[in-house]
Formats: sequence, structure tokens, C-alpha cells
Amino acid sequence: MTAAMLLRAICEFLRGLLAEYAAAKGDGGQFTAPRVFEWYLPFKNPKAPEKIDFPYVVARIVSGEDSQDPNVGSTVQVHLSFGVYDEGERVDGFLRPSGAYDLINLMEHVRIGLLRQLVIDNRFRIVKPYKWSIPEEQPYPLWVGEATTIWTVQSVTEQITGGVIHAFDWE
Repeated sequence: MTAAMLLRAICEFLRGLLAEYAAAKGDGGQFTAPRVFEWYLPFKNPKAPEKIDFPYVVARIVSGEDSQDPNVGSTVQVHLSFGVYDEGERVDGFLRPSGAYDLINLMEHVRIGLLRQLVIDNRFRIVKPYKWSIPEEQPYPLWVGEATTIWTVQSVTEQITGGVIHAFDWE
């Protein structure tokens, strides 16, 4: 349940961060604010014409870990996927891959926003390293990238119930 609350908090934070961000192109080449999705991009309806869901950010929980060190606590790894649509522009007869710049600007905006805030929803803290990458292979005219974030979350506290625990034998 804590991981689910973390994912919702991250998405809510990103929606606020990106609400007025319009440096990424969407359907029709218009600059538009990226949409934020949880887990995956929306499933396509095969009966409806395909619509491009760009620009976007998708947050997805990947894994979690409970450390044996009580000072570290529990962590959850969340992947962020980024996507923009840009057919590029012709310059001197060559197609310029301007979508790569839109992508990196979006990724940097999110990275800076998260690392400036550090704590979201007053209970989830992002920890370094913040890792990001842009795959060499790109599905032109779509441009995609990803980031890996690690968050500290509340740990489970051991509770002893039932029975009596005796530390010493007094007889």
C-alpha cells in the first residue's frame, strides 16, 4: 500500500510540475503540456483511430527493498518513461533531429523539479543517484528516454503479539 501511495504522489507532483510546461510537441506538431500516466500508456482501442499520446511521462514501480540496516529503512525504485513527438525540420537539405532536444529538455525539467523538492507528499524522499538514459535506437518521429529513481518509504515496524517473552530465567 505504501508503494501505491508513493506512485500516486509522484504522478500528482509531476502533473503539477508539468501543468504549464509546453516545450514538447504533441499530436499535430503543437506544443503542449505532457500528460502523466501511472504504470503504462493508455491501452489503444482497436476500433478507434490511433491517436498519438505524446508528449508524456509514465511512472511505474519496478522494485522495492527492505534493508537490514535500521537507519536505511525501505526503498522503492520507480522508472520514469518520457516521450515526445517531433518529425524534425529541414535545414540545408538535411533533416535535423530537433525532437532529441525536446526530449532532453523535458527529462531535465522533471529531474530538476524532483531534486529541488526532494520530499513529496511530506513522506517520500528521493535519494541519489538519479539515473537517466536515452536509448540510441529511437522510433522516429517519436523520441523516448527513461530515468530510474529511488525513494525512501516508511518501513514496517516489528510487532510482537501473543505470548510472553522471557529474557532471563529467574529460577
